[in-house]
This record gives sequence, C-alpha cells and structure tokens, in this order.
Amino acid sequence: MNQTLKLALAALILSLGMLLSAQMLSKLFVRVRQEQAISVKGYAERDVVSDIGAFACTVSARGASLKEAYEELQRSRQVVTAYLERSGFKPGELELGTIDTTKVMRRNAEGKETNEIEYHDAAQRIEVTSTNVALLRSVATAITELIKDGVDIRASPPSFLISDLKDIKLDLLAAATQDANRRALAIAANSGGRIGALISAQQGVFQITRRNSTDISGYGEYDTSTIEKTAKVVVTLQYAIEPGSPPAERR
Repeated sequence: MNQTLKLALAALILSLGMLLSAQMLSKLFVRVRQEQAISVKGYAERDVVSDIGAFACTVSARGASLKEAYEELQRSRQVVTAYLERSGFKPGELELGTIDTTKVMRRNAEGKETNEIEYHDAAQRIEVTSTNVALLRSVATAITELIKDGVDIRASPPSFLISDLKDIKLDLLAAATQDANRRALAIAANSGGRIGALISAQQGVFQITRRNSTDISGYGEYDTSTIEKTAKVVVTLQYAIEPGSPPAERR
C-alpha cells in the first residue's frame, strides 16, 4: 500500500470517528437538557353558585276524540301555567312546546289492532327558565301535586347552570398557574438551583362538581343537579432548571 492510500484511509477513519463522536455528544447534550427540566402541576378551585336554572314538565290528556283530547289538554295546561305564575314566575319565563297527538287503535280479543280508534292522547311540554334558582328548585319538586287536581303531569329534575363560566375558567387558570410556579420555585430552591424559561404549559380539563365531591372525569365534569358547586382545574408546567441560587420570591 503506497503512502497516499495510507493517508487517505487514515483520514477516512478519523472523519468517521469524529462523526460518531459528534452524534454521541449531541445525544448526550439532548439527554442532559431534558434532565435539566422540572415538570410541576398546579391546582386551583373555587366555590361557585348557579345563577340560572331550568326545568320542564309534560302535560298530557286523553279523549275519545281528538277534539276532546285537545280541550282536556288546554284545561290542564291552563291549570299548570296559572300555578307557575302564582308561584312567582313571569310569563316570559315559560315556554310552551308543540302539541303532540297520538291515536290508539282498539284491539280485538286476539290482541290485534283493528281499524277502530279507541282514544286519542295529546301532550305538551312546558319549560321554565329563571334566574331565581331557589324558586325553581322548590317549584320543580312541588308541581306534581297538581295531579290531585286531575292534571296528568310529569316533571323532569331541574338543571342549574353558571352563566359567567368563561370568566371563572380564566381566573382559575391564572390561579392554578401561580400555584404551579410556586411549587417549581420551592423544588428548585431545595435542589440548589433556580427555574429558567417556561418550556411547556398544559391545561387539564375543568371539573365542576357538587360541593365536597370527589367525582372527576377525563373529559371533565359539569354537575347540573345542584345550585352550589365547586369549579376545579389542574395545569402542568415544565420549566428549565438552571444552576445557582434561586431568585428571591416576589411578594
């Protein structure tokens, strides 16, 4: 092997060695950078009160003819709306749905339907929406007492909502972020370092549960069955960790 070929081979080996070394150093640098970071969770919660609610009831009636069923439904509906207005609701807080009618065919001795109509059913939904949530809760429970007045009525459980939920979410996110930052400062201080730049921030799902509840969901909870609730959120922050004394905490 001549001298030129030996030099070329040596140069090639040296180049490959430098390339491999550079790759190893690069991976080590990335790993070190990843290890010089801290991930912390921040939590915030606030007790909230529903400021709007709704419930619905369905009034039904039956008659030998469609006309009789409609007239009986009209009578029952007037009893219900009068009761709601006497209880304190305004006419604008009541919404009447469409009237649904069904004809039921007579069956013969063998249980098969005939072409003869046995009776007609008519039903109408009445929905109540109000900011007076205490009144809403009380009336939704008591309205089925109209059954004793001959009204065929079924009521659904009330739902209680929060109208300013968007603002509450923003406030909770800010509080949870501050909580995470305080945790990061404490951990960094105890390890002899200080937090650097924020690498990433991740918002968890919001949980709105009844008071003192531990119910949570990966998709978020929104309890509508109670007036008094607790709104909760978790955030995850990742900070770079730098050597040195931690900065003095701002007051």
